[in-house]
Amino acid sequence: MEQKEIIDLLDAMEEKMLDKVTLGFSPEILAILDDMDASNNEIEMLKSRIGNEIMMHIFNIANSAYYGSLRKGSIYTFYEVVTRLGMSHTKALIIILGLQLLARGDKEIEVIFARSFASSVIGKVIAQQFGMRDDAVKKVELGGLFSEIGKMIMVLYKKLHAPEDERIDEEFIAKYQVYLSERIIEKFALPDYLKAMIFSECLVVEANYLTMSGLTQLAVNLVATSFHKFHNLLVIETLPLPSGQDQVATLDSIIEDQFNAVNLGKYLRIIKKRERLLPKYENKKKK
Repeated sequence: MEQKEIIDLLDAMEEKMLDKVTLGFSPEILAILDDMDASNNEIEMLKSRIGNEIMMHIFNIANSAYYGSLRKGSIYTFYEVVTRLGMSHTKALIIILGLQLLARGDKEIEVIFARSFASSVIGKVIAQQFGMRDDAVKKVELGGLFSEIGKMIMVLYKKLHAPEDERIDEEFIAKYQVYLSERIIEKFALPDYLKAMIFSECLVVEANYLTMSGLTQLAVNLVATSFHKFHNLLVIETLPLPSGQDQVATLDSIIEDQFNAVNLGKYLRIIKKRERLLPKYENKKKK
């Protein structure tokens, strides 16, 4: 395809998939989340304009142990949700959950969403384990969530509006989905650092450090490997707690709570430490 034809196709995808009719809400209303002077009431009014199902999932996420509800307590207003999750993360969740609901029942789209969501969760865990600051952790988390949003929109567009368009094949989607993601970042005034993250295809380092893009890619690749190896499952092996140790919430249970918050529990498998199939090898010296 010529460059103009590619751009025209991306234009059509953006126009069709990111309007009020498709998403169920007007994208312009999310601009209120960028207004530092917006009142509590203005932010709270967004609930009635976005839709109950999206709001339910976002509240579930904000109240999950993953976001510290055990320590901070439950929240009940949308203003509190935005304060806890952050404006950019709340906005991104609204967009991607709107697309997920649009594709309800479509296995392929749901798997893409599940991978992205898993990358976000695992990205946050890895960043925290690396001892990164909270603001950096949130960036890695958001990068994982947006890692396949362009692909999600392209596949959904083809199924809804262009099932016979042979131009939109796997090769086209793999090559240009990041450019559509870039458009979404611009359209919804999301942070510029997301662009570097979505265009990264390998581990990115700077001097003696892994960058946020590098950690995001680490999470994306880990999740992709697990989904490939275990047939669309993120599999986590958990070790038994030391004798006498009792934790209120272990890391595996926190991750599980997060997946259940958006009805993705079926894409997570937590297993106990596996037993050896054969006895431990002993090197027997020849006499």
